[in-house]
Amino acid sequence: MMTRLIAGIACVLLATGATTPPPAASPAAIPLDGSYSQFGFSALRELRAEQPGSNIFISPTSVAIALAMVANGAEGSTRSAILQTLGAQNETIDALNAANQTLIARLGESQAVQLSIANALWLQQGFPLKPAFREALGTSYGAQADNLDFRSAGAPAVVNAWAAKHTHDRIQKIVDTIDSSTIIMLANAVAFKGKWTLPFDPKSTQPHDFTTAAGVVRKVPMMQNAAEYAYANRGGIQAIRLPYADGTFAMYVVLPQDAGAMQSFLSNLTPDTFADLRSSLESKRGTIELPRFTITFAARLNGMLAKLGMGIAFGRAANFDGIHPAPPPLQISEVRHASYLKVDEEGTEAAAVTTVGVVALAIRANVAPFTMIVDRPFFLAIRDEHSGQILFTGTIADPGA
Repeated sequence: MMTRLIAGIACVLLATGATTPPPAASPAAIPLDGSYSQFGFSALRELRAEQPGSNIFISPTSVAIALAMVANGAEGSTRSAILQTLGAQNETIDALNAANQTLIARLGESQAVQLSIANALWLQQGFPLKPAFREALGTSYGAQADNLDFRSAGAPAVVNAWAAKHTHDRIQKIVDTIDSSTIIMLANAVAFKGKWTLPFDPKSTQPHDFTTAAGVVRKVPMMQNAAEYAYANRGGIQAIRLPYADGTFAMYVVLPQDAGAMQSFLSNLTPDTFADLRSSLESKRGTIELPRFTITFAARLNGMLAKLGMGIAFGRAANFDGIHPAPPPLQISEVRHASYLKVDEEGTEAAAVTTVGVVALAIRANVAPFTMIVDRPFFLAIRDEHSGQILFTGTIADPGA
């Protein structure tokens, strides 16, 4: 069987299309694991509130990098709002760029799994781009500007072909049409391919009841493995670390005992509380039962991002003079996110796409064995254990949906 793929894409509807890797990174001026994790957890809470009882799955890394690129073209309170949303409000844009450059380079260093990040920039033919914006995206993100006529019928095919290439065909379409007022599109793709360190035996997979967030009991294929894992059971939740390959990457599965415990966990979820949970994990022998499932997720992120503090970027008060200072004024028209997650006996496959449209206006001692049966809504996060970056996170309310 093929190793599973994790992919994430973020597109900023300004436009992008670079295929070359970013240049060698300089040391990061700021750490991004905490700020981007907080952004992801906050986004997860808002989206869950918008779609209660639904599966939510996002790539905070992909969305954050796309928004960071857009921030290079924003000025004044618009830039401040975007940086605030990303948790980088106390940093300069140069510091954020340097940190992202380092993050992108480090995520590509692993030899145990295949992980890549690509960024792209397209702009409307004939639109004059401010040199500083072009240089920042090229130097820090490897996004080289390509011309694209967004008003042409073939424009979506160009963007979709880039998405398919950089996600190994896991995401073949990110746009159906493009607003004729679009003048720039930015894109980010994150792709990961790896296997479980301790794979599940397909012969052990059996049908098992799963109670959904809506209280419906449905049969799902439940994988099972008995081994030594990092595990904890405290405060009404169980948690386990499922490593990939040499352990450089891992999925964390958190199973609250009921809906109240899930709400409490998510309400208090921050990088610090997540780190505290991880530190409580102890090496124990036990059995993990986890659904084998495939889900998709799609949402319009405008409302969520506005609630997190960057509403100004969507209105007429937006200031994107860093892209082009002359009239007409620019604003973000729409941010959309689509994702895919597949978990099976061999590993994990995931993909995420974000489009942002910018338009012109008119270890410890073993104890007793544990049993963790993930038969109700659960939280998950896929983390780079080296950098601390959370690539994907979500809550699974119904794996059979």
